[in-house]
Amino acid sequence: MKNCMKILQVNKFLYRRGGAETHLLDLANLLESHGQEVGFFSTKSPKNRPTTFNRYFIPYVEMHEQKGVWNKIKTFGHILYSKNASQKITELLKDFRPDVAHLHNIYHHLSPSILPILKKYHIPTVMTLHDYKLISPNYRLFDRGQICEGVKGGRYYDCLKHKCIFGETLPSLGATLEMYLHKWLKIYEKNIDLFISPSQFLKDKMVEFGQDENKIVILPNFINLSVASILPPLGNYLLYTGRLVEEKGLLILLEAAKLIPEVSIRIMGTGPLHNELFNKITLEQINNVKLVGYKSGEDWQRELNNARAYVLPSIWYENYPISLLEASAREKITIASKVGGIPEMITDGVDGLLFKMGDAEDLANKIKSVWDDENKLRQMGKASRQRVEKQNDPEIYYQKIMGIYERVSKKIG
Repeated sequence: MKNCMKILQVNKFLYRRGGAETHLLDLANLLESHGQEVGFFSTKSPKNRPTTFNRYFIPYVEMHEQKGVWNKIKTFGHILYSKNASQKITELLKDFRPDVAHLHNIYHHLSPSILPILKKYHIPTVMTLHDYKLISPNYRLFDRGQICEGVKGGRYYDCLKHKCIFGETLPSLGATLEMYLHKWLKIYEKNIDLFISPSQFLKDKMVEFGQDENKIVILPNFINLSVASILPPLGNYLLYTGRLVEEKGLLILLEAAKLIPEVSIRIMGTGPLHNELFNKITLEQINNVKLVGYKSGEDWQRELNNARAYVLPSIWYENYPISLLEASAREKITIASKVGGIPEMITDGVDGLLFKMGDAEDLANKIKSVWDDENKLRQMGKASRQRVEKQNDPEIYYQKIMGIYERVSKKIG
């Protein structure tokens, strides 16, 4: 293995916005701690991690808030092909000369216009799959409160038919045309050497929708195990941490909360569902639930450390949620929906609890079954910590990701 590689990390955001960005930034830190040289390509934001590479970054464009038909058309053109992104990454490649490029979420804001440039300069390229955008205009495979696979078999027009993007015609048309064009060009398939799937479920779904299984390897995400060198005590509240969006099943959580008023529940994060959650909590007097907003730094750590258990009531195909790893690293269990890649991360009744997706009563019953049993919570918490030590250790991940980088480098070389 090459002692030191120049590794270009590419993602449309370079701050802790969601699971993809958390993984990207933690990966960059891990690579740098082993002496690797890491570069970045992204969009500009005052929230970004400080980096000298920001001179190559392109302006951030808010896709959904463009006013006027002409601005919307220009935005659609940017989604299909960003001339600015292709020019800037060309400058970066000439200056940095990376040994490998590792892509994450590049859709829309960066666009696949950068892919032929990477190929032109003979840069071996891998891409971690964080969602379903490669196979659907609707990256969540989720619409109007439920999982939706209507686009299977190349029926991307189903997205436009049902207005799957923001419930609007124009964004749905744009996403549909984008999908047809990129599939016709095979722009991802031709220009990316290897795809990385954190879960078996995601790989299986990709293959089911027509992707080449031989170009997808499974590599579960890692978690910083040192966050809990002194393991925190069991607290007195159930914690949800993440984006406040419909697919996370938070309305199901509120229904469950009404069945267990003795259990204090804290919801940490921000997102478009905030007002609906706040109004429901207020109007229905769900007094055991508190929205605590966005937390960072020590406040974020304190919320995580002081929880009794975590909850993840998702109603979409979760891939490999980081929040579940955060819980396990602290010897806390997660009570989660049996959906997507989650069952790969929890053995029900051993190191966590699984409930029937969308079933508030089942969720409430699972919470009650362990809430007052400290011995059971500690036993299962220790088992969850042992699981991530085996499956999600940073050093194991480092060896495997470097092996992947070497593999694609030899293929190109």
